[in-house]
Formats: sequence, structure tokens, C-alpha cells
Amino acid sequence: MSTLTPEKAYISNGSTPTDFVSLDGMLTIDDWLALPDTKPHYELIDGKLVQKMTTTNKHNWITRKLLRFCDEWSDESGWQFFGEGPGVEIDSRNGYIPDVMGFAPDTPIDPDASTNPPPFLAVEVLSQGTSKKDRTDKMRDYARIGVPMYLIIDPNARTIEIYRLGNETYSVPEVLTENDVWQPEELSGLKVELKKLWM
Repeated sequence: MSTLTPEKAYISNGSTPTDFVSLDGMLTIDDWLALPDTKPHYELIDGKLVQKMTTTNKHNWITRKLLRFCDEWSDESGWQFFGEGPGVEIDSRNGYIPDVMGFAPDTPIDPDASTNPPPFLAVEVLSQGTSKKDRTDKMRDYARIGVPMYLIIDPNARTIEIYRLGNETYSVPEVLTENDVWQPEELSGLKVELKKLWM
């Protein structure tokens, strides 16, 4: 038996970190942050660790290409973009790790932190194991913490759905398809050619 915090003890019922549970069966954000850095990463959902799925080549390709567009633009704009790594705290029992996050230039980012404040932009690339949660729980929770723009990228349909926050919920999405170009007004000057995202 090992401890992550003085208040809780953790036991393993098996051989993987997903089998670790606290004595009360729930973890907090502080417990989540105390976990060692692992690959794949773990999200905290309803007080339980959920391992992020190993991604496909096309998932990684899309994330890398999108980050390249964003990084080139950020050199001029001052915006900051991060790939999968740091988490976003939703509440005391939930924390997510978006595939891509974008922050306005005036957002203070601690280089040593393992979580970030709510981003301006959160991006999730769909996979078979995560698509339902990306479209339901994550969409609800990103809206709840005030993420102004949420993107869902579907590698199979070759679409991007752009959700904008209004009245504490996301509006009907703008949908861009295979060969469209995304030039959001909110990120003036950013230009993403969708045809270059697909593997």
C-alpha cells in the first residue's frame, strides 16, 4: 500500500494504475496532480482515473499538423498553444487533458505547472473510444468552466465542428469539411487549411 496524500491511502486491485482507488473510492484534483507523469496520460472523471487511449497515426498526424498551423501564427500573435500534456481542472473530481489548448496572449501560464487555467480554445480529436464523451461530458464541462471555443475534429468524416460559447452553453456548431479553410474571427490571422490535416 502506498499513499499519494496524507489523507488517503491507495490500494491496487490489479496491475495497472487504473486499478488504484482511494479508501473512499474517489480521487480529487489534488490526488490527480500528485500522480507521477505517465504515458499515456490519465484524466480524472467523476473521481476516477481514466487512461487516455493510445492514439492512431491519423490522430497524431492531425494534432501535430494543427499545432504547426497554430505555432506559426503564435510567433506573430503572442498566443500560446499546447499539445496533450498539461491538464485542465474542471472541478474537485474532474480534470481533462485536451489534445490541443490555446491561450490568449494575456493569459498567465506557469511553465512548471501540470494544470492550466481554462483555455480560450480546447480541441478534441475523436477516436472510437472517446467520441461519446467528447460530445457529451467534455462539451458540457468545457462550457461550464467558460471555454469560449471548443473544436471537435473527426478524422474519419474529415470535419471540424466549431462550438462557440453563449449563455453558458455551446451554440450549434459551424462545420467545416475536408477542403475548407478555417479562419476564425476570434483568432485574427490564423489560417488552417483542412486538407493538410488529413493523413
